[in-house]
Amino acid sequence: MNYEYSTIEEKPDSSPERFTIFLVNSEEYIFCPIRSRAFKVDNKPEEKVRQWWIYRLKEVYGYDFSQIKVEVPVKVGSTEAKKKADIVVYQDEKCKVPRIFIEVKKPSRKDGLEQLKVYMNATGCRLGLWSNGDSPHIYLLRVEPQESEEEATWRELRNIPGKNEKLSDVDTPILRKELEPTYDFLSVLSDCEDYIKAHEGSNPFDEVFKLIFAKLFDEKANLKNDNSPAKFRIGVLESPQDARERITQLFEQAKLRWSEVFQAGEEINLLEESLAYCVSALQKIYLLKSPADILGSAFEVMINPGMKGDKGQYFTPRHVVRMCIDVLNPKDGETVFDPSCGSGGFLIGALDYVYRQIEQERDDENDIIENKKDYASECVFGIDYDPLIAKVAKAYMLIWGDGRSNIATCDALNSNNWDHETLSKFTTQKGKNQLRQFNIIVTNPPFAGDIDKDDTLSQYQLSSKPTKNGGFKRVNKLSRDKLFIERCLNMLLPGGRMAIVLPRGVLKNYNDEYVRRFILKNAKILAVVGLGGNMFKPFTNTKTCVLFLQKRLTPISDSDLETRNSLSQDPDVIYAVTEKSGKDKTGRIIKDVNGMIISDLEEITRYINSNISFEEKSNTLDKKNKK
Repeated sequence: MNYEYSTIEEKPDSSPERFTIFLVNSEEYIFCPIRSRAFKVDNKPEEKVRQWWIYRLKEVYGYDFSQIKVEVPVKVGSTEAKKKADIVVYQDEKCKVPRIFIEVKKPSRKDGLEQLKVYMNATGCRLGLWSNGDSPHIYLLRVEPQESEEEATWRELRNIPGKNEKLSDVDTPILRKELEPTYDFLSVLSDCEDYIKAHEGSNPFDEVFKLIFAKLFDEKANLKNDNSPAKFRIGVLESPQDARERITQLFEQAKLRWSEVFQAGEEINLLEESLAYCVSALQKIYLLKSPADILGSAFEVMINPGMKGDKGQYFTPRHVVRMCIDVLNPKDGETVFDPSCGSGGFLIGALDYVYRQIEQERDDENDIIENKKDYASECVFGIDYDPLIAKVAKAYMLIWGDGRSNIATCDALNSNNWDHETLSKFTTQKGKNQLRQFNIIVTNPPFAGDIDKDDTLSQYQLSSKPTKNGGFKRVNKLSRDKLFIERCLNMLLPGGRMAIVLPRGVLKNYNDEYVRRFILKNAKILAVVGLGGNMFKPFTNTKTCVLFLQKRLTPISDSDLETRNSLSQDPDVIYAVTEKSGKDKTGRIIKDVNGMIISDLEEITRYINSNISFEEKSNTLDKKNKK
């Protein structure tokens, strides 16, 4: 919101030309031109949003103050609605027939859209506007029900018409320069999901995901300059049938371009009105210019959290991702791998880190673009067992730099079941039993659930546990996190760097001593960071830690481990425990007034980086592992 700020000695007694907040003896006042009196607005951000819109209605849309009323009672059925309408714009100065209902909220609020629809349904008003002062604002069109329907349907408009405009005047093609990045993608996705759930039985996220890819294709293929018109849109007066034909064509083109993301025969299964509503909600957004972190976080929330939680795999908070990447310090040309990549948080963190290096080192824009694309397509790899989550990772990587082709959908722990394409990416020419190795591995593997299949356990040393008489005994089952430790170390180049999130018990339980010995024989432990019990709430109360290590050039023997001769050459281990995890007891992220996460992980990162150093033994470009 933009407004004037003025310090005066007495309360204002007339409306200013522009929206102004007056400071009177350290107290904030506004003068409402509709009610013709001053109001104290200290700690009333919602009133500021309302006054901002009152002035916008005049300055931007040409409406007269005499056409506008505030706090308007609305009759719903035989009684009045409990809450009065914040702003109503009428068709004329007699204020008899409402043209636009406006619901305003303070900047942090996201609710109120349903209340707006109640007003519009009760009065038959076709136009509505919801706003909390921050872009994007929601412009609603109420579509009257057809003869066979009982309820009105809804579409989002690009804007509301001005005083002398008709609906058709806001129905011009959407140009690239008119699209806006989104900073609250979750609200858009949630709105689409709620609409689909209320009107049909399709899988909401799966269907919206298809629309997102259709829109991504439109942005990449068709929006070549600022004046290019978007094909991903639905006109105000366009029939849903016509829109479906155009959107379906975009989706089919997207499937051809990104065939590894979708299976053959996948189609958009939304009913026409649901498709129209979702397209109208997405059409104003410029996905490729939106912060990828915001898009990825929204994807993660929308995917059913229980689907991940019951398998012990949890989306890693972004400030934990940032700490891991900042300590590992990936460089251009170094390969990065996450064997349980989820939606791709660690991989995107690595891309972002290296992209900033590339931008600092190069001054030619074309070189920068090509360098980024090469890094994304050649150096960043991930695996996830869940097809939907892997699909999200591919979309996330696509938005960030076309690295989608290196995401595989399979069980990273059982290479015996990898398909030909996965084998070609994650094994060497020496055969499928020779795993490819990477410069950096960063991962948060699943904790819960034991593996008891011999086909998988037979691939791991840790499946044989030492006995008291000095022999080994095959275990019947082993937890996933321990198997991931061995798999990651096997797929890490000698001298390679690694960060892995683990249950704290792995580092302290008596029965896991042999796991710790395995780690020490194969790697130097450089740092351990305790993350506390809140970090992965609400999915689990498990206390976790991040283990930072570097793979030894040559594993040390059991005898060297017993005498600790080789360990004496290792650097001291840095230990740290977060006292401000950035989450409360319910698992909600804690932020300050500027939207920054309240956490001490940045301080811990600086401490680790100032006290450890990785030996420069890792070969960039992973040439020995390339075919």
